[in-house]
Amino acid sequence: MSENRGRKRLLFVDDEPSIRLTLPPILEKAGFEVHVAESVADALFEINSFQFDALVTDLNIGEEGDGFLVASGMRHIQPNCTVFILTGYPAFETALQAIHSQVDDYLVKPVEIDSLVNALKGKLENPSGKAEAKRISALLKENRSELEAGIMTALKREAKASSNSFEELAGFLSGFLSAVVEFMDQQSDKPKPDALRSAAEYGQWRARGGSSAANIAKDFRVVEEAAYQLIQESLNVTDMLPLISDLRRLGVGLNLLMEQSLQSFVGTAKKTVPI
Repeated sequence: MSENRGRKRLLFVDDEPSIRLTLPPILEKAGFEVHVAESVADALFEINSFQFDALVTDLNIGEEGDGFLVASGMRHIQPNCTVFILTGYPAFETALQAIHSQVDDYLVKPVEIDSLVNALKGKLENPSGKAEAKRISALLKENRSELEAGIMTALKREAKASSNSFEELAGFLSGFLSAVVEFMDQQSDKPKPDALRSAAEYGQWRARGGSSAANIAKDFRVVEEAAYQLIQESLNVTDMLPLISDLRRLGVGLNLLMEQSLQSFVGTAKKTVPI
């Protein structure tokens, strides 16, 4: 017992035998005293029997989302324990549920050992120290080239247009991205007039090319998914709480531009239909 004196006590919960055999010994070597549980019942027994500094639990233990039951139990019984969720699919809904369950952070499987250890030690050494949350508009600006690369990759995967029209489409979508970032930073109810004008021109361009309204919706979804992917990869769950309004404004801005494009598309399409 003396060799564990001064070591942080950690509860590790996962229903996969291979992970229970490999990860806890590594955490032991990193300086933690590790208790292991393979089910919600086992985890709750440990929580009621021992005092823990940290909990690392898989999101799905037997049933989907069971990790939140463990997290909530720990938070209720030992409110000062640092809580981590391991998940293979960090969907936005998972982040929201993690916020509701007061999870300190979630990590994506397969997790790198160094990342896990650094995250644990960082939270345990400075549990209350939180950096000022980065605004999503700033995040999108700083990673503009990565965002545009994501949009281009998605377009190349789905595009059936000629190279000229492909470049034109990419230009429109890049412009929409800039317009929405600007909209997120301003106080008005609509994007700027030049952004709405560009959206209308894009709708006319799509109509003249014989596209459908579904193509417009798909194009805007490409921009939205590229932005969400970047946000998901860049922010941990503790960043998310003050940024929900930013995410909502991102969606509102894109939808307003899409509405303008669709209105222009319908008007242009009617004019170009042979009588």
